[in-house]
Amino acid sequence: MLRMKFVGFKMFFIIALSLMGSVVNSKETSEFKLPTNFKPVSYELHLVTHLEDKFMFEGVVVIRMTCVGATDTIVLHSNSLNIDTEDVVVVNTFGFIFPVDSVSFDPEKDLMYVKSTEKFKPRDKYVLKIPFTGNITDQLAGYYRSSYVDKESNQTRWLAVTQFEPADARRAFPCFDEPAYKATFKIWMGHKKGLTSISNMKFMKQINCPLKSDYVIDEFEVSVPMSTYLVAYMVSDFVYTEANSGYDQVKFRIISRKDAANQTEFAINLGPKVLKYYEDYFDEKFPLHKQDMAAIPDFSAGAMENWGLVTYRETELLIDLDVATYDNIHGVAEVIAHELAHQWFGNLVTMKWWTDLWLNEGFATYVAARGVDFLYPEWNSFQDETVQNFISVLDLDSLQSSHPVSVAVGHPDDISQIFDTISYTKGSFLLHMMNTFLGEDTFKQGIRNYIHKHKFSNAEQDDLWRSLTEEAHRQGTLDKNLTVKQIMDTWTLQTGYPVLKVVRDYSGGTVTLSQERYLTIKSNGTDNKSCWWIPITMTTSGDFNQTNLKSWLNCENNNLTTPLAKDNKWVIYNMQIAGLFRVLYDTRNWMGIISVLNDPTKYETIPMLNRVQLIFDSLSFSQVGDMDYGITFQLLKYLKHEKEYAPWLAAFHGLDRINNLLKRTPKHAVFQNYMQHMLSSVYSKFRNMNGQTNGVEDIRFKNIVTAEACSHQIKNCTQQALDLFRKWMKIIDPDNNNTLPIELKPVIYCQAIKCGGVDEWNFLWERYQRSNLGHEKENILHALGCSSRKLLLQRYLNWSLDNSIIRKQDALTVFFSVAKNDAGFSVAKHFLYHRIADISEYHQPRGDRVGRYVNVIGSQMKTEEELEEIQSFINKSSGYLKGADLVINQTIESIKRNTEWTSKFYDKIENYMVQ
Repeated sequence: MLRMKFVGFKMFFIIALSLMGSVVNSKETSEFKLPTNFKPVSYELHLVTHLEDKFMFEGVVVIRMTCVGATDTIVLHSNSLNIDTEDVVVVNTFGFIFPVDSVSFDPEKDLMYVKSTEKFKPRDKYVLKIPFTGNITDQLAGYYRSSYVDKESNQTRWLAVTQFEPADARRAFPCFDEPAYKATFKIWMGHKKGLTSISNMKFMKQINCPLKSDYVIDEFEVSVPMSTYLVAYMVSDFVYTEANSGYDQVKFRIISRKDAANQTEFAINLGPKVLKYYEDYFDEKFPLHKQDMAAIPDFSAGAMENWGLVTYRETELLIDLDVATYDNIHGVAEVIAHELAHQWFGNLVTMKWWTDLWLNEGFATYVAARGVDFLYPEWNSFQDETVQNFISVLDLDSLQSSHPVSVAVGHPDDISQIFDTISYTKGSFLLHMMNTFLGEDTFKQGIRNYIHKHKFSNAEQDDLWRSLTEEAHRQGTLDKNLTVKQIMDTWTLQTGYPVLKVVRDYSGGTVTLSQERYLTIKSNGTDNKSCWWIPITMTTSGDFNQTNLKSWLNCENNNLTTPLAKDNKWVIYNMQIAGLFRVLYDTRNWMGIISVLNDPTKYETIPMLNRVQLIFDSLSFSQVGDMDYGITFQLLKYLKHEKEYAPWLAAFHGLDRINNLLKRTPKHAVFQNYMQHMLSSVYSKFRNMNGQTNGVEDIRFKNIVTAEACSHQIKNCTQQALDLFRKWMKIIDPDNNNTLPIELKPVIYCQAIKCGGVDEWNFLWERYQRSNLGHEKENILHALGCSSRKLLLQRYLNWSLDNSIIRKQDALTVFFSVAKNDAGFSVAKHFLYHRIADISEYHQPRGDRVGRYVNVIGSQMKTEEELEEIQSFINKSSGYLKGADLVINQTIESIKRNTEWTSKFYDKIENYMVQ
């Protein structure tokens, strides 16, 4: 599954959305797991969907099971279903009805107990038949409803669709709702004539419903063995666009609203190519006969990898190439590649338990980046992804309250909260690191061996380590005395990451390396036991080619001194940021690096990715007091001749922390002046908003520089935005004649709303209501929160909890956009404090989403008074924050980090920003 990344404030949102992390006080997983007495073999699911009139479903599930351990009770999952206990039947191997003594439920744990007067015997087979009914809710979980307005008739059309990951199949039918319980599924879907149903497998035939003349029943093929969270079905009046790809083995379709069918071209061309790339990469054929991808108007995540029927938020699948930005196009490619990667990593081979969610999500994220890079090499997106991942992981994982990649989880609330940056992005980066130190051939063959061995089954991370170790030893790319487990357990089983400390003895000609856990709030020595196997790569001023693995800094040898020639002016470790760690040098080495960076003829001798790390690390070290801000600001001066996008991205990201800490304070103007001066030379290259850009690198560069220039109130930027927007307002038919430069629309929208008034706001709101393009609507929602008018923002926030005005999936987008706006912070905070009961009820059963409201407010707080204030609010509102305890802990730690910075640096920071 792909978690939503919000467009517009991309880096902030990747990090903020990820702050759902550490599993605190997680109960033992066994307490919430099913007993192992039964193993399901197959399901027959008969379901009738009632839309429009009563929004409910009724059905019967028939589960064939094998008894594994003697017991008198079958235990399975059920949540929010109506079950007539008298109609629950168990039949044994011989077809005899087995006596059912009682059927009971434990709502707290979503469990259903079917107790017999006789013992079930090991190795015997049984059939459990359960009739049930349930409501098709608007909760975006389980089997839920969505709607849209048909343009031609102006009528509301309803659809019903599933979203089962991680633990919501039990809301749709009683089942063994854990990933290890793979079984086959045979599904029949009853629905009203005029609608269509689809499911994981190919449609076989349709018959008239014998009991209701205006209903039909669709039958689907038996599925391959799969986990319940991957079961999917949908009833709608959607249309189908089929690929004409010559890829005969798999029928490939995009399913969407009729009015959006013209936005499917990109996906229908890309999908089959990505599928073929993965067949080659994994050396394993796609096992199904068809692959549907459906665009859903209301969808809580970004997308969901259900086998054979991948479901997407419209913005992650549909795109109009004539008006889409590069970010929009790249985002859709990335999400499609991510979901199709899951067909192997997650679906074909599934983690045994959610502890190893990262095996699903980390792999899909990593391999998606490879797939997009293969299909669109001109985008250079793998390198860009490496930079963005490095930045987002190091930020989140520097908190004490982060969590390990492989993490014990039990309660469904805990499971939902680890769909975060650690599982996705850190998992992906660690695979990138392994690929680098093992080598491409070893890594790829090890992955292939793992998939071949465990396909249609379940695995855990030790199985992956074993496959990679065997292949590495076979190819001779890893010392026979070393295992991948020995190295990688240090990265996946403990929280955080190391800082590599580099201290040179300039007279003796040596360098000493040591490590400790990097924390933004120092832990008074409590983390001295943490250590990692760090792959050591380096380069010096005398040799730019030393990029191969030199050695390991490990737990047995955590203080490594090696020779280093005295005439080397500087040394840099972690070549091409292939390892997930920071590097802290002694002051003299930093100054040697800075002298090279500030020479316009020499700075490019330091590889670009290492320039990214130097910028990002120096800003982070200064923030926590490990390095003088004076050195960092000297380093940043080199940017005046930096021509590449990624180092500027790292600088803007690091400086944005200072911006957030100075916002709404008297010293913010000083920072604004510093940024205006810093941007002046690079902005001059891109100052004409209507100017042409050449290639993707230039597009990305112009977008980020223009956004920063407008954000820091460079007059030319804000005035251009307002002028272009007002010119567009005067055009006849502005919906079909948007005259704004496509790539800069998000920036221009926000600036025009910020500097404009009610007329601009109403004009853009009307564009939102009329638009048929998901990306355009999303850009507009972000921009409307940029207003300086508090009454407009108050109304906008109120609308965000009304699904008839703004879709539930977009409520967080609205809140984030207002809360990150200087004028909107206090409005959003007041809204959170006074509407917490409504917010909590609106987002049920997803308590983790409520936590994100608290986090976006808390992450901007920086004083002891504010800490006490939000702590008081959290204490009073604990009943509304169920399922959000993890993000709450990280929010509190973030505020403490901010208050520490304020007390140390607020009075001094302007001294460093002298031009």
